[in-house]
Amino acid sequence: MKKIVSFAAAAVMSCGFMAHSAVERNFETHPVTSPSIVDFKVDSIDYRKNLTRVYGSLTGRPHTSGRIDRVTLGGMECTDIDGIDLNRYYQWEDDGVILVEIDFPSMKPIREADIQFSTPRGESGVKVAAKAR
Repeated sequence: MKKIVSFAAAAVMSCGFMAHSAVERNFETHPVTSPSIVDFKVDSIDYRKNLTRVYGSLTGRPHTSGRIDRVTLGGMECTDIDGIDLNRYYQWEDDGVILVEIDFPSMKPIREADIQFSTPRGESGVKVAAKAR
C-alpha cells in the first residue's frame, strides 16, 4: 500500500512539473533586415516557469569571425546565451554553424515576433513565426 501511495504522489508531482514547461517546434525564420548581418534560424522555443529559452543556429562563412553584443525577442532583452559570449568575437568552424541557446525572461508562447541582434556592423533581425499546423 505504501508503494502505491508513493507512486501516485510521484505521478502527481511529475504532472505538476510538466505543466510549467512546454517546448514548441516548427518555426519559420525570415530576415527582416537587408542585407542580413546575422543569419539565425530557430529550432525550438522552450517556455518554462522561470525563463524562455530559444534554441537555434547561427550560420556564417567558415573561418571568419562575428560578434553579437545584444539580443532581444519582442523587446525583451536576453539574460544569457550559450554557444557564444556576448560582446566577444567568435569564429565559425569548418561547417559554418554554431548552435546557441538564448535565454529570455519568462513569457507566454508567441505566434510571431522579431529577434533583434546588435553587432558592431549594425542591427540585424529575423522574424520568427509558428508554422500553420
